[in-house]
Amino acid sequence: MESANQKHSLKGGKIRKSNTEKFTLSPPPATAGDEVQKAYEELLHPQTPQQQINAVEKLTSLALVSEESARICTRLLGSVLLQLKPKVPLRTKLLKCLPAIREKHKTAYNEMITGLLKDALTTKNNPTPLVQGVVLLSEYADQLLPRQQTYTRIEQTDCLTRTHQEFHLIVVKAVQQGLLLLWQRNIRESSAVEASSALHQIQHLVKSCTTYLQQHVKASGSIQLVEDVSEVAKDTLREMLVQLIDILNHSTCPLDLRVNCGQLVALLHTIRSHGGIKNEGQQYKDMKNLVKAVMSAEGQYLALPVVAKLAIINGILCVTPPTFLITYQDGTCLGLEVLQAVLTPECQSNDGTVTVSEIRVLQQWTVRTLEALQSVKEGAVEDYKALFDLSSPLMLNLLDYLWLAWDHFLDSVKHAAKETFVNLLKIHQHIDEEKSRQYFFSICKNFLKQLNLHKFRFSAVGCMVPVVGAQHLLELYPNVPRDLMISMKDPAVASHAADLIAALFIQHQKEVTGDIWENIWLNTFIDMFSEDMQTFGFELLFKKLLFTSPECLETAVAKLVQYSGNPVSEKLCLLLMCVKIGRYSSQWLRHCHLKHDGDDNRYWKCLLPYHIIELCLSHRNESVQSAVFSLLCESPKSTELPEKHELDLIFDFCVHSLTSQNPPFRQHVVKSTKKLLQRIRDGVLAITKSYKNNDRISNAQMDKTQISQFCRQLHASLLQNLNEGSNFPRRGTSLSILELFHEILIKGCGEILGITELTQSETYTDTLFSMLADSFENNKIVALKLLQSSGKLYSDDKKEKLSCLVSSAFSLASSCRPPDTLTAAYVLKYLSSQPLVVQLVRESASQIETSEILYTREIICRYILHHLKEEVKVAQECLLKAAATGPMYGQLLCLKMLLSDVPQEELLIYHEVWSGMIKEVLGICFMISELVAPVVRNSSPEGHLPMDLNPKSLESLRSALQVSLGNNQEDVLLSEDSGVDELVKAQAVSAQMLLLCAWRSVKEVSLILGSLVQEMPLSPSSQALLSVQDVIKIGQYFLTQLLETKHRGAFEQSYIGLGRVCERLWQCEDDCLRRLPEYWLTEVLQSIQNYNDTRLCATRRSAGVPFIIQAILSSEPSVRGAACLRTTMMTLLTLAGGGEHKGTDARIHAFNILRSVYRDTRLGDLVIPYVSEGVKAAIRGYQSTLWAERNAATLLFSALVTRMLGVKQAQDDLSRKNSMSALVFFRRYPDLFDFLREELEAGAAGIQEGRLVPALFPILLLLARLAPAPLEGRTSSVSLSVFTPAILQCASSSVLQLRTLASHALIPLVSPCRLQNVVNQLCVGTSLAQQNALHGALMCLSKLIKNYYESNTLCNMSGIVDSILTISWSATSSNSCLVTRSCALDLFTFLVARNLIPLTSPKLKYIHLDAVSLIQESDPLLWSTPWATLCQKQAAVFLLAYPLTEESGKWRLSRCLMNSCCYEVRQCVLENIEKLPDPPDEVLKLLLERVNAEEKMECLTLLYKNLTQLLQQQELWRNLTGDYLTAIVKTVISQIIEETFADLRDAAIRLSSAALCVLLSRAPRVDVEPLFRRWLGVVEECSGSEHSDGTRMAVAEGVVAILPLLPSHPPLSADLELRLVEVVVYELHDDSSMVREVVAEVVTCWLSYHHSNTHPCLHPTRVLTKLCNVVGSMGTPNALSLLVILALKEDVPQGFGLTQDDDRVFDKGEMNVYSETLLIGRTAASSLASVLSSWPQQTQPPVFLKQSVTPYLYLQRGDDPDAFSYSKQSNSNECAPSGVQLDSVLNPKPLHITDECVESEDKPDKISVPKETVVSNLSGQSGDGLESDSFSKQSGFYPCGQNIDTLDTDSMVDNQELSVAQLLALLEGEIVYTFHQITTVTSKALYCVKNIDMWLKMTSNLKSALMADIKQYTKVAA
Repeated sequence: MESANQKHSLKGGKIRKSNTEKFTLSPPPATAGDEVQKAYEELLHPQTPQQQINAVEKLTSLALVSEESARICTRLLGSVLLQLKPKVPLRTKLLKCLPAIREKHKTAYNEMITGLLKDALTTKNNPTPLVQGVVLLSEYADQLLPRQQTYTRIEQTDCLTRTHQEFHLIVVKAVQQGLLLLWQRNIRESSAVEASSALHQIQHLVKSCTTYLQQHVKASGSIQLVEDVSEVAKDTLREMLVQLIDILNHSTCPLDLRVNCGQLVALLHTIRSHGGIKNEGQQYKDMKNLVKAVMSAEGQYLALPVVAKLAIINGILCVTPPTFLITYQDGTCLGLEVLQAVLTPECQSNDGTVTVSEIRVLQQWTVRTLEALQSVKEGAVEDYKALFDLSSPLMLNLLDYLWLAWDHFLDSVKHAAKETFVNLLKIHQHIDEEKSRQYFFSICKNFLKQLNLHKFRFSAVGCMVPVVGAQHLLELYPNVPRDLMISMKDPAVASHAADLIAALFIQHQKEVTGDIWENIWLNTFIDMFSEDMQTFGFELLFKKLLFTSPECLETAVAKLVQYSGNPVSEKLCLLLMCVKIGRYSSQWLRHCHLKHDGDDNRYWKCLLPYHIIELCLSHRNESVQSAVFSLLCESPKSTELPEKHELDLIFDFCVHSLTSQNPPFRQHVVKSTKKLLQRIRDGVLAITKSYKNNDRISNAQMDKTQISQFCRQLHASLLQNLNEGSNFPRRGTSLSILELFHEILIKGCGEILGITELTQSETYTDTLFSMLADSFENNKIVALKLLQSSGKLYSDDKKEKLSCLVSSAFSLASSCRPPDTLTAAYVLKYLSSQPLVVQLVRESASQIETSEILYTREIICRYILHHLKEEVKVAQECLLKAAATGPMYGQLLCLKMLLSDVPQEELLIYHEVWSGMIKEVLGICFMISELVAPVVRNSSPEGHLPMDLNPKSLESLRSALQVSLGNNQEDVLLSEDSGVDELVKAQAVSAQMLLLCAWRSVKEVSLILGSLVQEMPLSPSSQALLSVQDVIKIGQYFLTQLLETKHRGAFEQSYIGLGRVCERLWQCEDDCLRRLPEYWLTEVLQSIQNYNDTRLCATRRSAGVPFIIQAILSSEPSVRGAACLRTTMMTLLTLAGGGEHKGTDARIHAFNILRSVYRDTRLGDLVIPYVSEGVKAAIRGYQSTLWAERNAATLLFSALVTRMLGVKQAQDDLSRKNSMSALVFFRRYPDLFDFLREELEAGAAGIQEGRLVPALFPILLLLARLAPAPLEGRTSSVSLSVFTPAILQCASSSVLQLRTLASHALIPLVSPCRLQNVVNQLCVGTSLAQQNALHGALMCLSKLIKNYYESNTLCNMSGIVDSILTISWSATSSNSCLVTRSCALDLFTFLVARNLIPLTSPKLKYIHLDAVSLIQESDPLLWSTPWATLCQKQAAVFLLAYPLTEESGKWRLSRCLMNSCCYEVRQCVLENIEKLPDPPDEVLKLLLERVNAEEKMECLTLLYKNLTQLLQQQELWRNLTGDYLTAIVKTVISQIIEETFADLRDAAIRLSSAALCVLLSRAPRVDVEPLFRRWLGVVEECSGSEHSDGTRMAVAEGVVAILPLLPSHPPLSADLELRLVEVVVYELHDDSSMVREVVAEVVTCWLSYHHSNTHPCLHPTRVLTKLCNVVGSMGTPNALSLLVILALKEDVPQGFGLTQDDDRVFDKGEMNVYSETLLIGRTAASSLASVLSSWPQQTQPPVFLKQSVTPYLYLQRGDDPDAFSYSKQSNSNECAPSGVQLDSVLNPKPLHITDECVESEDKPDKISVPKETVVSNLSGQSGDGLESDSFSKQSGFYPCGQNIDTLDTDSMVDNQELSVAQLLALLEGEIVYTFHQITTVTSKALYCVKNIDMWLKMTSNLKSALMADIKQYTKVAA
């Protein structure tokens, strides 16, 4: 049905099923013809929406036949029209058809349509016809009502008006009756949904009535109704006015409805007052009286709220003629009175609705006033200067209000404020241009002084720039362009700054010459641009700049091309941006083509040199790469085919730059590639279609050949990227591009380009199969989609391969590892589309009945159910055994994914089959849920193991443990005599595995049940697969799970399933099902309040109970008006507040549920009305005596703070970035102002009484997150100063944390004008007797001074400092409390460091002397004081900040402090030294003295850092001897080896590297080889991925510092340099992007020394290629051996099972997920091949070092041949059936080495290895490196006829060097040995197979690639 509906379309888009309208129509009379009857039936009971359209057209045609037909058809069509809602396509059709009937049969039509309208308007009980009738008369009267054609135009209008007169009274009465029905009955006596619908109808009714009255009221200098208003009409109008005022007065009335009601009230007031009287003066006076009556609340306007008054004022402005607003009478005018009334304090509320109404009224006032002034003659404008004087209080008040509104939190208010200000500018420009320019220029000057103070200032200045002129502003403030460009980096003001910049340069361009303009703006943009600006719309701004003056584009490009010599990323980005923008400028394109020859191959499209594009493509900065790639891929012309050079560059980019770990970059690459592929498709189709003559045909064929070749190369490269050695970014990006390739090219133009066979190849299919085992599910999804879209079906000749795939998939489904089960699910999803699977399953599943099964999906589901039942039987016997051998969740996952793929058509066709299967699925799901329930519902599911330690259970435990630890582990022996530790560890592992089985089974069951309810047909459908009882049972399952389950993973997934169930049930047609969610909600709320319900869990944050509430509330349809949310919130807030319910558990549950509801983003603003009450409940919860309640209240309060103030923008909770304006906060939550004040005052009183008040903590925390309110107390009722006395009292609390919070909370409460008074109050109230109060006062002073100093708002600093000096005694020995003394020292340290206190002050000198005494104090009593170290540390900071006149005095002080026994003091000195820009020689001496004496790790770390910095300055280390530096390096290296403290180890690595750099740079040369070798060993060990990012970064910095020095230091051995290069190679593939970039940046210097042409910003992947090429160019045995090592080196796995520790079987260690060892091997092999191919024939042939190469060859290393083999006997406890290998499952290629096979005689299972596979490298080249006679035809033998067991490879390498032939022979033997290992891998657990196959596959491919490259050299040499 739906597909049929989608075929019928109408103008404007598709008609959906919901567009079929329903009517209530009286049948046509019996005399009507059959055609009318048929059309009537089609109209009433259509099959499709189009059928209704056709019925209307048919009735229209029939109406034209006769008068009688016209009557019948007009009645039918008119009745339909009156029942249709606005904006319905059928309504539009009717309005087009009815005029045709009117023109043909006037009398009949007029009679019927008039009667229908009158009947509709006189309806008494149904408001819908009333509303539709009024709407039709107001909007379509000319089309519907009769027209007289015998009159002239003027007479015709009069006649039409007379025709309408008979409706006037009827319409007025209809509106009055409609308001009565809708407002008084429907609104107040209906549900939320019905009320919403009624409000919509009232909106239409009021709006249409206003339009109707305005249409039929003449405006001719006065307001006059056409006919005198009768008494009946006056009474009706009076009643209507009362109803409208009642609507305006109601709190639920929407804002738009209020505005429309206000207009109608003003219009009715005019009509009632004057009717037919024509008196302008009286009307003007009446409008003024109405404004006064409304604002003064007189008469019937007495009880109106502010928003209703503003709506009426807005109505007055709308209906009053504009000239009335500026008419001057009685010393004023109506417009100014309206403005004054609107700007009264009464109208300025915290309510956002009031603010929106007020700013709209002001905007309307400016619009109407501007209209009035523009209609005034030029000479008369002078009369209005006094009325609109800018210096008048009214205008100043208006501007102040606009500044405030411009920064409002509502966007609508901000935009309206801006438009109002622009209109105000136009008004004053119209009255007095010069005076207004001067006035607004003064405002601009004031704003530009502190532009960042408020965001609105940017927009305001931008609006005033066209008025005051840009040149005047730039002359006054020449740095404004640069300051604004700096602001573009700040995300908070970037958009505002961009608008102002645009306004300035656009206006400035009109005022000055082009050279001046370019010099200011273009240079500023080029010089100030940074990458941070790109995120905030800089490109759009720059485009606007270039288009403002197109001539500057050439200048910009020329300047930026000059900068490309030094490839700074910012300049390159800007250059590419210019070129991209310029491609849309025809003027610049013509200029470029004239300047450069079109055939010049050096330039890309005559725009940019190719060398710059190549530089950008290989640049290290990803912004540059993405910009140039986008430039190449995109084109202004969608059919422009890329050139060959462009395609080569794009392909090179795709080879090297798909490994970025930055998701935005990868998304940008995919987006640009999509545009490229679309461009290729469109271009190919275009040239195929358009080229007709022979010449163009040949050109087109050449273009298509190039494109086809590129497509094939790209497709092959992308497939090659999908190997096991590629990292996730490469695999994921390649799959995304492959998906686009298939969708765009294969489907769009595949046949034209001849590339359709690419998706049908076996390589393509097998590669995608391997991706189904990828560890990232998104890659699995894309791979499956590509496999399914290829449409490839397996034939009988592939039956064996498919059979292997089927058996492997079912085996993986029973795996213990969740990733394997997910792989099985995706494989089965693919197999469900293969018909041959039916036969295969029938052959293998003889135990189940499959004879009647005809299609694949059903038989697979049956087979899965069979396996699932078997696993359930095992679980019923022993759940622990099932967890080890068949954990059930894998089969459930496969079943879930298959059921989700069943199309609706299949469910209907095979209804009985699926009905029975779903019943079976439900039964087994419920059974599994009960089996695992004891685990997930246990009070401690994480350690639950349901067994006793008897011999039988110990054997079961041992068996399960053996499986969980992997088959490579030794046998686990457990007995009753086992130690406690052994049993505990065994139980922990088994319990973890058991829990995994249990919660994952619950997860899959829940998701299956949720999907079934969501997707399957339900009652009352005849094809329903789930009955009402089934749905109820499923719902009870979810309730039970969520109420009783304790494991979070289990109930979180149950929540997802319940959410799906509720979403479906809310929309059901069956009333019983639709009411279920509400019933469940009521049941849960009752359970919470029931003391006897033991199912609920008060711990674990109420476990699953909040999820039940959340699932029901978040899925509730919006049409219900959040009825359930309202009921639930009222109940929960009552429980949380204490109320009548005294139960502790009930209150805890209420807190936890409220927390989850407030955090739910789907509820959004629906919960805002309940936030205030939630805050009150949370704060009161802090007062509870029970810890559980206080804890729950704390969590709730945290969620509420996030909901109110937003997500944290900074780590520090109290940072200004995390704050909100107090004005905005209390506008949103006005109820909290008084509550917080009262609670704070009550808490302060409790502190005075000496009580602890826990509720103060959240209050102070909330107040500390508020920022000072702008214009506080001036335009708002918010005044934070009322909180100050209580905050100051809290600062004297005995609780330290409370005092700290009070000091933070005080900051937003103290305005700059009150700072002096507050400081005086704090200083006066301190004394030694009250140390808590003193400490609080000192912290408050410190926070206040620091805050106002940083914000540059300090004033009267001398008075503040004088007040603080009165308490200087608190920082001296007079204060015995060390806590307050340290706090005082911190305050005075700040003042001294900022020079805010005079150094000549005696009190300051006394503090200094006491600080020195404190540092030198040796009294043991002092040192035993807990806070002594804190105080001494602060004293040291003070002394270091205190300025001394003599330089020697500073270092004597530093030496004294460095010898302190307090390590915090020494740490302060070291931190101070670290900040010194140019440290003198004394510093180095001071640090070297402490190297051996320092023992504290923190100090030693800082010491090493400082020494590292000093060693990098050459003038400081010139006096140090080489022996001394060597001793330092030896000491540090020893510490690196032994140290476990990461920071110290990192600092030691950096120091050792810096010292080595000094030694290597010394002249004369120093022999540092032994030391360097030792350092290199440490560096190699620390560069591994198991070390932290900081350690690897330290290694990288050391390596790149030393590497450039090695070529200039000949005494070092060549092998050391190459070992360092090897470290560099692996650092280039480090997991940290910072490490890679640091290495790549400096390695280019080393490359340049070796004459490698490279730029300094080369990307790490390209650096690797050049690095290998340079190593190969050396030609030494060491260098060639290094390339071989890089090609062979692999991390040999220690075992192929789970290799984690016994007690952490499911955790993973550190690993490098970025490194691509396969890529390193390929690159090294390629470089070696390049070197060998160009090796001079006359020179010594290349040789390799034996000791370097052989450690990476297994046969030479002496490994046990059985090290990588598995016997069947060693795997008694397997996770899956044996005999299945993943390589044959997911990449099923036959493997054989020769045309025959190499077979292993001693193994029963054999694997064939193809010769092509052995000798081919991974780049896709065929391997012809081995001749056919290279291998013996005899099975199991090496070359030369030697058996694998008797081959003596050492005889080949007796010497220390290896020749090429010897290395080649070793590699050939090694490959045979590697594939021999595959033949030993049989009958083992599948996860073991995966690991070994991956490793063997990578190893063999690398070795075969290397061997092929070397073989090429032997051919050339021969």
